[in-house]
Amino acid sequence: MKHKKVSFLKENGEFSLSLLSFGIVHVKKSKEHKRSVNYYWNTRTQEIIIGSGTLRNHNSIPSIAHLFNYKRSSADLSREEIQLGDSVCVLLNTTAALFLFGSIVGIDKSKKGTYFHILPHDKMFPFQLNRVIKVKHQKNNIYLLNDGANERHEYMATKNLAFAKYQYQVEFVEFIISYIKIAPLVISYASDKSKIINEKTLLQCHKVLFEHIYSWAGEYRTHPVVVGDKERPTMEHDEIRKALKASLRACTKRELEKIKSREQLVLKLATLHAELAWIHPFEDGNGRSIRLFLQIVAATMGYEFDMEKLDGSNKNKRAYHYAVRCAIHNNKRNLIALISRAIKEL
Repeated sequence: MKHKKVSFLKENGEFSLSLLSFGIVHVKKSKEHKRSVNYYWNTRTQEIIIGSGTLRNHNSIPSIAHLFNYKRSSADLSREEIQLGDSVCVLLNTTAALFLFGSIVGIDKSKKGTYFHILPHDKMFPFQLNRVIKVKHQKNNIYLLNDGANERHEYMATKNLAFAKYQYQVEFVEFIISYIKIAPLVISYASDKSKIINEKTLLQCHKVLFEHIYSWAGEYRTHPVVVGDKERPTMEHDEIRKALKASLRACTKRELEKIKSREQLVLKLATLHAELAWIHPFEDGNGRSIRLFLQIVAATMGYEFDMEKLDGSNKNKRAYHYAVRCAIHNNKRNLIALISRAIKEL
């Protein structure tokens, strides 16, 4: 199979190029682990393909690789450079959509700046259905999420409000929302002593974290849920409200005023976490909502909760998840140790 260079006309450095003008086109050749990898765009399937194994029946494929001199490997997701074929997110912050997830399928360069053509991954994206959206490239407005290669093998996202097709895109939304929303909510409770911590607080935590992602944010689950495998069932859904009311009595002002030491606070947080994890009130997002709830409790007691100690790395996550599983079965030793390391006085 041969690559046939596409001739290209530039006028005073200005040009426009779209991958959608081709059936299949060779986009770039990238160095990865001391070998060269070819990237192709397939307009019919609307995806990037790497390698040429699936293209053996093609005698000649047009190539635009010579037109762009990319400085970084396409697989290096730490790069700031945006390349054709990349899977990206644009923060739109409009009432119709907060995020745009899509593939870079073209580029316009002119005196006005560089505009990337973004083909939305979700066909129901509200602006220009099934058509590209041109976004001016500015600092920190387009976020690289993936090199776009063979995305058909990525985990698909469940139905959501963020127009995210893949799970890694949902996780990006969760990260952004958490970054924006968590601090103001925690501060609002820590600074206003008249605020009551109760069942509504937990619902508010879930709502704040997921209202832009799921229609059921801030609502209790209505069906049984098993975490991980059949050996990890959770509380029956029709017992959730009653169990929460009983568990959260520990957060009344009278009960919190009984806490006189850091050790007592740690035990209180560990006990709450174990009980809420077993109750598992929501369809998804329980862990994040519980941790935010515990942050609020800790802040009202004058303590900061450093979540990096629990989920800041894969190693920390494994230790934390194991500790929670043990705590559910009434062995809180590991969870107490983790929470003790995570909190410090404000």
